[in-house]
Amino acid sequence: MKRRSQLKVLPIAATILALTLATACGNAGSTKDKGSTAPTATADSKEPVKVTLWTPMNPNAKAVVKSLNELPMVKEWAKKTNVTFDFQHSSGNTPQDDVQQYGVMVASNNLPDSMLWNWNSVQGGTSKMFKDGTIIKLNDLIEKNAPNLKKIMDANPQIAKQIKADNGDIYAMPHLKVGQYGQYKTFSGMVIRQDWLDELGLKTPETIDEWETVLKAFKEKKGAIPFTLNKSYPMSFADFAGAYGVTGMSTIANANSFYIDNGKVKFGPAQPEFKQYLTTMQKWYKEGLIDPDFASNDTKTMDAKVTSGKAGAFYGFIGGSIGTYTPALQKTDPKAKLSAVQYPVLKKGDEPKFVQASWEYDNIGTVITSANKHAAETVKALDYLYSEEGAMLKNFGIEGQTYTKVDGQPKYTDLILKNPDNLPISQAMAKYFIANYGFSGLDDDRYNDQYYQLPAQKDAVKLYAKYANNAYKVILPPVVLSTDEAKESAKILNDVSTLLTEQITKIVMGAAKVEDYDKTIEQVKKMNMDRAVEIYQAATDRYNKR
Repeated sequence: MKRRSQLKVLPIAATILALTLATACGNAGSTKDKGSTAPTATADSKEPVKVTLWTPMNPNAKAVVKSLNELPMVKEWAKKTNVTFDFQHSSGNTPQDDVQQYGVMVASNNLPDSMLWNWNSVQGGTSKMFKDGTIIKLNDLIEKNAPNLKKIMDANPQIAKQIKADNGDIYAMPHLKVGQYGQYKTFSGMVIRQDWLDELGLKTPETIDEWETVLKAFKEKKGAIPFTLNKSYPMSFADFAGAYGVTGMSTIANANSFYIDNGKVKFGPAQPEFKQYLTTMQKWYKEGLIDPDFASNDTKTMDAKVTSGKAGAFYGFIGGSIGTYTPALQKTDPKAKLSAVQYPVLKKGDEPKFVQASWEYDNIGTVITSANKHAAETVKALDYLYSEEGAMLKNFGIEGQTYTKVDGQPKYTDLILKNPDNLPISQAMAKYFIANYGFSGLDDDRYNDQYYQLPAQKDAVKLYAKYANNAYKVILPPVVLSTDEAKESAKILNDVSTLLTEQITKIVMGAAKVEDYDKTIEQVKKMNMDRAVEIYQAATDRYNKR
């Protein structure tokens, strides 16, 4: 089993690297107008306009529709703006698949009119995309065609600071959590079988030692996989690394892999504390406390393990995990109960710092490509989602169908809360509108207040948010690299990602010694990681001076 899981992860990392590099090479040889600026004409949407929009689909949406084109909210949005977005989606099931397909699309220069994603997924981000000529900058277009977004930026300088590049460029129509109804910024964390804790007389774990005790009990007394993972959120991404005072790494190293320690930017996986983390993970894996297939589990596999009662704890989401898994679990085990657990620490009484908390702008946004012949109309249509009316449509759908007004407040109808097709709320929402995942426009917490129907969900949002402010002291702000920096760091981080993904997996599985990680870090330094740290330090310093 160990051998099989290990072998599965290696080709994926290699493929991502190859395609990402292919993307860079493809852009280098492109005939596109590098760093082109936008047409600045004010939109005239009297004539219907159709623009294509590429975006990976959220799993909740993928479960109920083939395309976002099917959503009533999207059709109503087109009526309101006279602009129809023709959605194109990645056909993959994992973030790695999305990266691959994005790479092929850009390398072939077969661009849609617009693209929506978390741009942390692309090495170099939007600055490099602009330099490559893939996208256009939006400043003039926003000035002339986006009064709602402009009003938000004018009223909230800290939001404008996050959206703009250091040189003042704006490259995306952002997904924003701001204003009276946009306060929630934590949505995920550690989740555990509370009913098993109660049955075994165990307290909710806070420290690494307490976690070990609980996971051993789940293995020995429940015969379960104590802690399971999804390869979309691989080992070290958001599990126990933060307890050791460092960031982990996602499917690829990016800005989220760095953190701030007393004003200094550091790369988490290269710190001595990360080796301590690996020591614990290797020990836990050897003792059967971590899912032996952690490197190969996809979303469906992990869903099946949790909902069949084979797993005791995992990293998950308040809506898509606690909200979806709990009713599925209770079909066969009515007493099953999931609870949020605060991020672990080493010492009792310490406060967690590396909480998964987002900024007002989380790097999710819609970019306009250089292929778009209706850029002004596209920006104008997207700007509608920052208006009061547009935000209501985005977050609640169509009045009378998916919500009604009660005492002036939007309340979801039974089509969402008690769906006649027995869809969970997360999927019922995703079938009709865009509330429970990132999309350009404004989020509205009044959706969350109803989305989180279970007491465990309402408790989770408070628990995860308890130490969220600690995160803003250590996580990088939404920095923007210069185009040269982006290109240079992308090459470094691509190389490093492949090496670290392989070595972390090997070490956790026991195929390599923890001591070998010293040699890995020596290789990482030879790959010029110190230069990548310098780049992110400079970008952070610039951000602080904005």
